[in-house]
Amino acid sequence: MICLFCGSQQVEDIQNVKSPHFDFEYALYECRGCSSAFFDLHQHAVDLEKLYAEVAGSKAEIYEGTFKPTRYWLRETQVIKGYASSPPRSVLDVGCRTGDFLMHWPSDILRVGVELSTRSAQVAQSRGLVIHQNYLEKVEFEKSFDVVTCYAVIEHLEVPSAFLAKLSQLVKPGGVLAIMIPTRECLKRKLIDAVGKRWHMYCPPQHLNFISRKRLDQILGESGFELQHRFFKSGGMFNPFGMIPVVSKMGAKLMEVGDWYSPTNRLPIFDHMYSYYRFR
Repeated sequence: MICLFCGSQQVEDIQNVKSPHFDFEYALYECRGCSSAFFDLHQHAVDLEKLYAEVAGSKAEIYEGTFKPTRYWLRETQVIKGYASSPPRSVLDVGCRTGDFLMHWPSDILRVGVELSTRSAQVAQSRGLVIHQNYLEKVEFEKSFDVVTCYAVIEHLEVPSAFLAKLSQLVKPGGVLAIMIPTRECLKRKLIDAVGKRWHMYCPPQHLNFISRKRLDQILGESGFELQHRFFKSGGMFNPFGMIPVVSKMGAKLMEVGDWYSPTNRLPIFDHMYSYYRFR
C-alpha cells in the first residue's frame, strides 16, 4: 500500500471503520510521510453508482422549487472576491450539483460547472449555466478561469492526485482557487475517537480520503499557488442546544456567527476546512 497523495510507502493500517452503507468494515490507512489518511476502495466489491443514486434519491428536495439565494453562498462569493487580484469575469465550480453556488454570481460573467449527476446537471443547465457532465480530468476547457471552486469533492475520489493536478491548471494568474474538504486534523474528530464513536466523515466507500493540510499546501505550492486564508467551520452539524426546542434556533444562529466571524475559526476545532489560494 502506498500513499494516494505523496507516494510514500510509510503507510500504516491504524483502525477499522464500519461502513454506514454496508455491513462490513474498511481499513483506514495513515501516511507517516505526509499525515494524510485514506480507505482502499477495492477492499470490498461495491456498486458505487447504485450507492450514489440512492444517496441522491434520499435528498430529492434539492431538485425541487426555484432558486433562492442563501447567506452561506453569498458570504462565500464575498470571501473569494476579496482574494482575487481583479473582479472575476469567469467562475468554474467543480461538483456544482444544481448550480446554486454559481447562481450567486452575476449573470453577465461566465459561469461553468462540472457535475456527474444527470439529474443535477439538467437542473443546472435549465438555469442558464454552462455544465459539463463528465469527470473533470476528461473535460477539455478552452480557457482558464478567474475563480475555480471545489466544495466537498476531493474526499470522494479514488485518485485525488490526478484531480488536483487538473484543478490547478484551470486558474488564471491572479485568480483564486477555493477548496473545502473534511479534515480529520481537528479537535472534534479527536474527541469523537476518544469516546469510541464513529466520526460521521468516516463513511467508506463514499468518503475515501483525507488529505492533510501540509500535503494540500505542498501540492498546490508546487503548482504556483499561495495560501491566502484558511478557516474551519462546523458545517451546520453542531448545535449545543439542538436537544432543547425552545432555544435550538438561537443555538444554530450562534454557531453560524461563530463559524463565520469568531477568530477561533482559524483553529482546527471543527471538521469543515476551507482553504483559499491565489495563483501567482
